[in-house]
Amino acid sequence: MKRRDFLRQGLGLTSGLITAAHAPFALAQTGSQAAFSGRSVPLNDFNLPTLEEGQSIQGKQVFTLSLQQGEAQILGDRRTETIGINQGFLAPVLRMKKGQHVRMEVRNRLNETAAIHWHGMVLPATEDGGPHQAIAPNDTWVAEWEILNEPSTLFYHSHTHNQTGQQVWRGLGGQMQIVDEDRDADLGIPHQYGVDDYPVIVMDRAFDDSGQFYYNNTRMDKMRGMHGDVMLVNGVAHSLLKPGKTLVRLRLHNASNARFYHLVFSDNRPFQLIASDGGMLENPTTLRQIRLAPSERAEILVDLSDRKPISLKHLKGYGNLSMGMMGMGMMGGNGTDDLDQDFDLLHIDPAQSERVPGFQAKPLATLPDWSDVAIAETRQMNLEMQMGPQMMFGSGGFTINGQAMDMDVINEVVQANTFEIWELTNPSMMHHPFHVHNTQFRVLDRDGKAPYPWENGYKDVVTVHKDETVRILFPTGPYRNESVPYMFHCHILEHEDAGMMGQFTVV
Repeated sequence: MKRRDFLRQGLGLTSGLITAAHAPFALAQTGSQAAFSGRSVPLNDFNLPTLEEGQSIQGKQVFTLSLQQGEAQILGDRRTETIGINQGFLAPVLRMKKGQHVRMEVRNRLNETAAIHWHGMVLPATEDGGPHQAIAPNDTWVAEWEILNEPSTLFYHSHTHNQTGQQVWRGLGGQMQIVDEDRDADLGIPHQYGVDDYPVIVMDRAFDDSGQFYYNNTRMDKMRGMHGDVMLVNGVAHSLLKPGKTLVRLRLHNASNARFYHLVFSDNRPFQLIASDGGMLENPTTLRQIRLAPSERAEILVDLSDRKPISLKHLKGYGNLSMGMMGMGMMGGNGTDDLDQDFDLLHIDPAQSERVPGFQAKPLATLPDWSDVAIAETRQMNLEMQMGPQMMFGSGGFTINGQAMDMDVINEVVQANTFEIWELTNPSMMHHPFHVHNTQFRVLDRDGKAPYPWENGYKDVVTVHKDETVRILFPTGPYRNESVPYMFHCHILEHEDAGMMGQFTVV
């Protein structure tokens, strides 16, 4: 069965996982079910990932990680073959603190080569976990570094050369948290894991008619990136969180390969944004909606003291599914796409939550003033999709500055302990989330205008919309290595695998 026919015949997901999104807990109370792949899936309990804080051994915080095969029961009683880290599907949340010396012992028990990247970390290139640190089956790779990053929500995931997209899709990734409970307590910010502080790792997946992950890197899938029609939070579909307290911290994390999320609550309630990719904002920002590209994170505080049930929703219309191609829709030619729909992501029922005081807005952090730093270099980065025979027939066409990824080519050389401005220009017809390894940057402007409200802190990913130029400013970091590079790339994983990635060394 072709995928498009399967979508039409097997899924009743035209307006979200639950169609009565504005009255969600009539559904929970009556045991309502959501339809996936022709089957019914009951409302599930929120899945709180296992928390792993490592073991202190001779002054190092040691984490033992095993890449392994597994399976998950996602679509009702169907079992899906998966891969994961220390578990069958996805991974535990790793928690650490600034100043710790961490040691990651990563054993590959898969029957394929893999690499694990510590996304957002400032660390030596040899420890970065990019494609140059590949782990063969049955081998163990050890990475060690001191945590220089500020408290923040980061993540770790496959970064295997040409295989990142399919390995992440099957489950090779999880969240990392650098925490400071004392600081959070002083600020009145929730910080008790699984009580008032929750990872909300959002991803979409597609399934074939046997219940297995559908991943087929066809020309169309490669162009827009893999998208799915089943929404998962922490690996579970159609789930309900019953938080321990009425003030909660949600660590939102877009772990999708390619889907861009436009997030709102079902009652349009406001929330406080307190942190972006790389840590705290200087001041909380009140929002009613936020957009997250693939791999972006945001920490928000939500006041549930009214005890009303709500849902976290994704609104259609943002991202590459709604983008036209040569004046036509990406599928069907009518400017729409079967996968570009409103979706309910997570339901929250605070009826039994302990009532606690709301958050009193106050300054959160003092970020360094980079307005007068000396700029060592300004570089141009053009994110290109060449609409010629290579693109149309699936053999290439994804480049940065005209160069496709080549493991043997160092595209840029930067000086350690300096600042650079990169001007990111997107002449292609699609949005690209751009990621730079080994740094946290500040977004200076978008076509000369101020960045979005959720881009005011430290970032390691920024979306460059079509026909747009975005300027970022970042420190190059203290680590030097003339031969081992870091990566910069589009974080639509199929674009990365297809060549929209480059390499730089720090000397």
